[in-house]
Amino acid sequence: MVHAPDARLLARSAAIGSGAALGLGAAAVGVIAAQGQQAKRAIGPRRDAAPYDDGRYGRSKGPSRRLVIIGDSLAAGLGAERAADTVGAQLARLVADYTGQGVVLSNTAVVGARSRDLDVQVTRALHYRPHVAVIIIGGNDVTHLVRPATSVHYLRRAVRRLRKQGVQVVMGTTPDLGTIQPFQPPMRWVASRWSRQVAAAQAVEVVKEGGRAVSLGDLLGPEFTSRPWQLFSADRFHPSTEGYEAVAQALAPAVLAALSRGESGEILPELYSATVTGPLAELAADAVANPGTELMPTERGRWALGRRRRLDRSVPERPADEPGTTGVAPAAPGGDVPAG
Repeated sequence: MVHAPDARLLARSAAIGSGAALGLGAAAVGVIAAQGQQAKRAIGPRRDAAPYDDGRYGRSKGPSRRLVIIGDSLAAGLGAERAADTVGAQLARLVADYTGQGVVLSNTAVVGARSRDLDVQVTRALHYRPHVAVIIIGGNDVTHLVRPATSVHYLRRAVRRLRKQGVQVVMGTTPDLGTIQPFQPPMRWVASRWSRQVAAAQAVEVVKEGGRAVSLGDLLGPEFTSRPWQLFSADRFHPSTEGYEAVAQALAPAVLAALSRGESGEILPELYSATVTGPLAELAADAVANPGTELMPTERGRWALGRRRRLDRSVPERPADEPGTTGVAPAAPGGDVPAG
């Protein structure tokens, strides 16, 4: 849980989209910029491209569901060893396994993208006529010290465009970048604070526009710190194959709910604590400290529904007694049929 003063501060910042709470002076910005360059040198130059994961996932011969991934290097899957290991591919397989339907995945994410780049990606995404769009962006806004108000301005426009076309939207909010190993204090503190403000503001705007927001919080932090050799890729910045699996597991229930219930309604309640209703800004502030928390819109514009993931991130099998089902369908390697 966020301590009360921090929750109120984040809630205010989320409501107005401001970065003022950080209180950075010119000298502090200079120190952060210098440390950012040191972190870049520690991470090293990017030598690999993100795997190409577009394709059809699952074995169903019937109608497919269309899923599109939008965002930055995390959305693109940079650091994954194979196309089948990206967050998009793992999400597509989870959806195919649970629903018994094939999933056609299209990925428009671009390594290095900021929120200002979403418009071009959304234009490409709409070409695929997706049922659900998953957006993961904001990390590069934080590392470039882009004001939260500016970041969420572009995000709001992107979500609004998708919703106007009937596309369900699931947002994986900005992770807590203060937990990234190459970052040192005070950059670590600033990155943590800034990313939490961006994440809270993202959740507010996405839910206002009728989407679902899932907190990635410190998903890349304590759990990853305990096993950095396993959950981080070689650059110590992007997730590994196992790291992307953790991200996909956090997002999967919201994606499944969006497919089956639209912008409201629950699915897989056994994975969550009880659903609560409260002011959107306050729930968004609380969500940044609790990875896997999902926020959904209500008929009252400034209120939202919130539910928190339990520690077990596994997506359960479909009930065997559901009509036409016999449990989880076997997963198939992705990328076998190009997305059209």
